[in-house]
Amino acid sequence: MDLEFRETMSERHVQALWYDESIRPEGLLTRRGNEVRVVDPGEWNLSAGPDFKHAVLELGPERRRIRGDVEVHLNPMDWERHRHGDNPLYKNVIAHVTWNCGPEPPTLPVGAVSIWLGRHLMHDIGFSPAMVDLSAYPFAKTPISLRPCYQRLKRDPDEARRVLRYAGMHRLRAKSARLKALRLTHPEGDKELFYREIMNALGYKRNSRSFSAVARAVPLKAVLAEPDIAEAAYLAAAGFQDWQLGGVRPPNLPVNRLKGAARLFTRTEAMDLMGIKDFSREGCRKMLDTLTRHRCMGKGRAAAIIANVVAPFAEAQPEWLPPEDISAPMRLTAFRLFGRDHNPALYSGDGVLLQGLIQIHRELCLRWHPDCENCSLST
Repeated sequence: MDLEFRETMSERHVQALWYDESIRPEGLLTRRGNEVRVVDPGEWNLSAGPDFKHAVLELGPERRRIRGDVEVHLNPMDWERHRHGDNPLYKNVIAHVTWNCGPEPPTLPVGAVSIWLGRHLMHDIGFSPAMVDLSAYPFAKTPISLRPCYQRLKRDPDEARRVLRYAGMHRLRAKSARLKALRLTHPEGDKELFYREIMNALGYKRNSRSFSAVARAVPLKAVLAEPDIAEAAYLAAAGFQDWQLGGVRPPNLPVNRLKGAARLFTRTEAMDLMGIKDFSREGCRKMLDTLTRHRCMGKGRAAAIIANVVAPFAEAQPEWLPPEDISAPMRLTAFRLFGRDHNPALYSGDGVLLQGLIQIHRELCLRWHPDCENCSLST
């Protein structure tokens, strides 16, 4: 019996083709025939929302520059099927990139362009989806560009760590200043503010507002007064919130993190961390032990709370902090600064250096990339 096997094109293939300039087809056009120059394909988004964030494109012979997000589909009407037009996460989409041709979705944001990527490859006998190594994306194939920071730091690990430490300490001082200002005006006092900041951090970026709302609905005094019903109170308050669940691993689902929060504030000495002054490695180890006891949270999240809440609250300037989990923005910034083949051991063991990666991403990369010659790290 003869079997015919056909290589199928997936949405992830199209994402890789858009992202990687070494395989992206040349001569891209919008559906209306305008030239498209990809200055920056954007940051590969591993969270809910568009596939790529902060892309930079130039349109037409005048090279009119636009900045925003990019969504990728196999077919144009997948946009409508997925109801992206009703989702505020997609309001900043500037380009809808598809493999197949078809009518332009009617609910694309005003000004967004449609790009038929498959036009250039689907009839090319020299192209096969098997040529795209999907395992290499999004990190092993960071887009190539002439970045001055890379030229400056690639052969000098001591200078690289110095830059990251400076940026990390700047970020910690800014967090301390913010909390100091809040403490002067917070009506419920320092303990309630500390409690709410920890709850905010337990929500991660995606659900921090909802966790903060739960903390306001169930204040610390209520948790301590009736510890046996703290978990039920959290879950009841959670029922009034809108949760972002896309891409969240089961252990990190809000319901599980809220149960962990109940254990944290009723079965550990978490609130004693508010006045801590010992940020030595041994002191940090004890803090990690407190935050992770009774499976309240993992070590990565506990380290993030030390960096984002405990140390800034104490106005500490630690030489070292326990490392939190490396996020996608951290990883992308590291690739930009140090190249694709760098050793993550350069920064992965120190939370201060990881804070530096976040600071550089937010204050420099989001502001200047891809016009990197204007960035302060270029000198």
